Amino acid sequence: MSRLSDPVTPDTWRQVTTIDGGCVAPLIDPTVDPCRGRLTVDHVKDRPHVGDPIVKRKRRRAPSDLEHLATVCVHHHLDGWATSHRPDLRTYIAARNFSRANA
Repeated sequence: MSRLSDPVTPDTWRQVTTIDGGCVAPLIDPTVDPCRGRLTVDHVKDRPHVGDPIVKRKRRRAPSDLEHLATVCVHHHLDGWATSHRPDLRTYIAARNFSRANA
């Protein structure tokens, strides 16, 4: 699935950023450097695709839904923090969605 065939809709973006209340990096890692830049949403797969060829991996972005998106500032999205904290982001998203479902 290409990036263009599954865009993050404005409604989904608003939902995720409202639920998260801003960049989640400081919530997950209190020692992280300060947030900078506008808010973005990061696509987080259910599990890593270790061993997949790079070409195949690039086409398999996570879906653009509440179960796979987390809010991060541009700085934490692009400086490598989000990539290096994928397991933590998976845990955060699962807990966030569990809390919402049981509220």
